[in-house]
Amino acid sequence: MLRALLALIAVTGVALAAPHGWTDGSPAANTAQVLAARSPVPVDLPAHVAQKITRTTFVFYFSPTCGHCQQAAPEIAALAAEVDMDFLGVASGAANPTQIAAFFEEYGLTFDWVLDEGRAYARAVGARSTPDVLVIEPTDTGFQAVDAYRPWYAGAGLLMKIRANPTDPFASFAPGVYQGRYACSGCHLDESDSWALTHHAIAYRTLYVRDRAEDQPCVGCHVAGLDEPTGFTIGDHASPNAGVTCEACHSAGGPHDGQRVDAKEQCVTCHDADHSIAFTVEKGLPHIDHYLAKALTDAEWQARFEAVSGGTAERPLLAFPEGKNLGEGACKSCHAEQHKGHKKSPHRQAMSLLEGDDATRVDCVRCHATPLEAGPEPTELSGFRVDEGVGCESCHGPGEAHAAAPTTQNIIGLGESCPECVIEEVCTSCHDKQWDPTWELKKRLGAVKH
Repeated sequence: MLRALLALIAVTGVALAAPHGWTDGSPAANTAQVLAARSPVPVDLPAHVAQKITRTTFVFYFSPTCGHCQQAAPEIAALAAEVDMDFLGVASGAANPTQIAAFFEEYGLTFDWVLDEGRAYARAVGARSTPDVLVIEPTDTGFQAVDAYRPWYAGAGLLMKIRANPTDPFASFAPGVYQGRYACSGCHLDESDSWALTHHAIAYRTLYVRDRAEDQPCVGCHVAGLDEPTGFTIGDHASPNAGVTCEACHSAGGPHDGQRVDAKEQCVTCHDADHSIAFTVEKGLPHIDHYLAKALTDAEWQARFEAVSGGTAERPLLAFPEGKNLGEGACKSCHAEQHKGHKKSPHRQAMSLLEGDDATRVDCVRCHATPLEAGPEPTELSGFRVDEGVGCESCHGPGEAHAAAPTTQNIIGLGESCPECVIEEVCTSCHDKQWDPTWELKKRLGAVKH
């Protein structure tokens, strides 16, 4: 469960054919646990709360100044209008009526509330933090809690509705409605843990940290459902639709709204020629193994999670297609002007920057010279063109196919709709935080413009 709490995400249970190397798993393996009948727990409520409960009641323990409560409030307000049960707010004893009234007005909460003076309610039910939710119902002898969300989290409302109707758990799913990235992890625990280890999980953050989160042409491929009625909205950085989530590939609601799509067909809507390097579904699919986490220990999962979130994880889709790098002489015959400018560039002189033993160390030379061919990095110095430094093919990919039949389809260039997406990935394979911490894409692009 630690993994799921960190990931806060899941993917839907549309099974895909597993490529070589994928881990076996069962879609929605946690469903039985989610839908299992809950064992009621007796609770001894203080009188000021007990008198408010006459039937099954959603009891929301909150603080009006709590950021998590403020984030939860809109979902709870919507839930109160949908679910056939009473709702009651219990405000922490540190709150005052003015704060509570403002909180209810701001977030559209229309149900009754009481102040938990002396923390009597919190002590009675063991509430240690806010927001805390219990579903409480009266019995012949008192009260019992029949469901609990401690703490309440975004998407818990959907899980509650699923649990409330185990014979038809997706009755509340309307076609085309995005449920959000937190909504599926209850049932899809393995998928959730595995998604968190992919670059899809940090897709929106890559825009945010680059100050591109307001750039609509970019945002659409880093979120789910941009500008759709229940999808992502520009500027909502905390949206449950931020990132390339389950619904970005499996459609709003996944197959649970009765509309099934082929998730594989969604890949090329974003991974097109302008935004990816020689992408094919066959190349990309193995890197979204929905059950990868099952094969990892907790320590291995944590290490991979930190590598992805920290930006140090491998980026396999960055790889150029296979082929030989012919050297700058082959490029010069058609690109004489570009070659003239390149001869004066720091890239061309990159090998001269290495001193002493560094000039023979493969881990240094890899960023100062062009390999003889695309593919796995050479392990010997002889695998590089050390005479030409960082040549054309270091940035544009192998020229073998292009020299034989020049087209824009067999060499990497800058796309028109998002010219920085591909080239930034290429550049930062060497110009990373460790070796070039002050590197800025726009400034450097100007310096190497052909």
